[in-house]
Amino acid sequence: MLSNGAPEGGLTHTQVRFFQDSGYFRLPGLLSPREIEQYKAFVLGEKRREDAERQAAGSGPVVKLYGLYDRNRGLMDRLIINPKLVATLWSLLGPNVVFVTNRHNHATVNDAEGTKDEARLHRDILQPTRGLITAAVYLEDSTPENGCTRIVPGSHTLPYVGVPQLNGGGTWMDEHDEFAGLLEQALPVAMPAGSVLLFTGLAFHGVGLNLSGKTRISMTLGFRAADELDAIPDDSRQVMVTGSQLYRGNDR
Repeated sequence: MLSNGAPEGGLTHTQVRFFQDSGYFRLPGLLSPREIEQYKAFVLGEKRREDAERQAAGSGPVVKLYGLYDRNRGLMDRLIINPKLVATLWSLLGPNVVFVTNRHNHATVNDAEGTKDEARLHRDILQPTRGLITAAVYLEDSTPENGCTRIVPGSHTLPYVGVPQLNGGGTWMDEHDEFAGLLEQALPVAMPAGSVLLFTGLAFHGVGLNLSGKTRISMTLGFRAADELDAIPDDSRQVMVTGSQLYRGNDR
């Protein structure tokens, strides 16, 4: 959607190195106050609709609202091609970036203490097959009191660990004895409304418990570099954000 030339407003070499070393980067001021209200209205409207459907079916209210992109493509397109966000992703992933719709692509409306599993530290991917970058977009201030994201700096460099049980995710830090000494090293990352926290999918992270009595609303998106060895990209599960889908295989 943008040209292959490096966009203005990208990260400096030092900032990129910080991300590579620590595994995360805080990007403030992505959304204006008006945009924050637009996305909050969208998320809360979809939550009310889905809650009504779940109540009719005898289920409890939804916490994670999946499939954001298909719920309002126009609104989501404006977000994923936000010039400041794209310039940052270009700096971290290169000129060809896609938004993935089959990982994250959800909003979280947390107005309670949360669950034990939500607070557990985990990775978003098992191994760096796609170099996933998670983008948490905050529509309300995220603080230690209301359960802001916690992250273990540098944990994306820890060794790969497999799935410990059949049909398991394998990404929970507390399931692997070799990481037991790091469970207390997670740092809370407070973020103001309208900002974005970018982190590699291999960094161990988790949200805290919301003890504020108020809501904590955010959207979680996933981005990666276009796969230059994928001869037939799955356009049903990705949206080109900047650059193009190149193929550089040497088939015979």
